[in-house]
Amino acid sequence: MKFIIELFSSFFYVGYLPIRGTLATIVALPLVEYLSTKNMLFNLVFITMLIICSTIISSLAEEMFNKKDDERIVIDEICGFIVAMLGIKITNFVIIFIGFILFRLFDTSKVGFKKIQNLPSGIGIMFDDIISGIVTNFILRMIILPYITKLL
Repeated sequence: MKFIIELFSSFFYVGYLPIRGTLATIVALPLVEYLSTKNMLFNLVFITMLIICSTIISSLAEEMFNKKDDERIVIDEICGFIVAMLGIKITNFVIIFIGFILFRLFDTSKVGFKKIQNLPSGIGIMFDDIISGIVTNFILRMIILPYITKLL
């Protein structure tokens, strides 16, 4: 059981590498690309199940590592970036690059929602990244995409 918790919480050991949060977000790119080809109902069911499972796994990993929001736990970055790009058609590299930069900016700075990390165990681990993803998604839809589509 420890092996499975470590494997998934570190997203196949990406959490053991340097710049782990950024690398985890990069590793999520193929999954984000795949989900951009699916319908919204599929994506909503998928991300809901992933968030629930990841919250449980994060809680167990935090207990196993014996450290609050251990840096090896990167499944939260995977989920957050998927939320950031949820329902956004990836028509070119610029869209995904801007989404990546915005998500990493909000995830690392946690402007306005840093206290969410203080929530207990997996909820605190996961939901600051989920909110970073929601904010990124909103900015992409409302501000960035209308201008990018005009420029390209």
